[in-house]
Amino acid sequence: MANVLPSHFDSADFLPAEQAIARYKAEKIEPQLDKYRLWDHESFKDFEQRKGKVVHSSRFIHKLRQLNPRIIVQRQINYPDDWGLYIHRDNHLVYLTGLSKGWLTEFSYTTVDEANLPSDPRWGWRHVLVRLMSKGVLSWATVLREFGNCQNANSDRWMMYTQPFRSRQASGIVHGNLKAHFVD
Repeated sequence: MANVLPSHFDSADFLPAEQAIARYKAEKIEPQLDKYRLWDHESFKDFEQRKGKVVHSSRFIHKLRQLNPRIIVQRQINYPDDWGLYIHRDNHLVYLTGLSKGWLTEFSYTTVDEANLPSDPRWGWRHVLVRLMSKGVLSWATVLREFGNCQNANSDRWMMYTQPFRSRQASGIVHGNLKAHFVD
């Protein structure tokens, strides 16, 4: 009987199916999937590392409203497990950000799917603070005074995202641009 397979199947590189699939995933699929993972993916999916100081959303909202009484909290229709934070402007509500109902971790984290890709990010209360600062609703000085700075294994993201607010010059530019949108 004649050999009907191409000659490259006779080489020593021919692997059993399980090994060939594993090699293909490692060499072809994983590099593609890495494009959808964050730079700190391993840390971002580690709940125990990311939980930090846990606060209940009701207590966090109460503190936010003390810092800025103009913040309005509403139930989210499309996201029943989240609260929406708004501010009233020109006879309508302007969406600021959302936060989960119940217990909030200090830092954001995600669960992952079978491909080790982020599937359900859960935003921590520090993420909410950054969003509110970026909208000009809270200042860096207020956030620092009331919530403190972060000096631990999770501080990389916090330091990166708060850099514009920590710098006097950048903070003035950000707040100057946003002030027009949120100050009567």
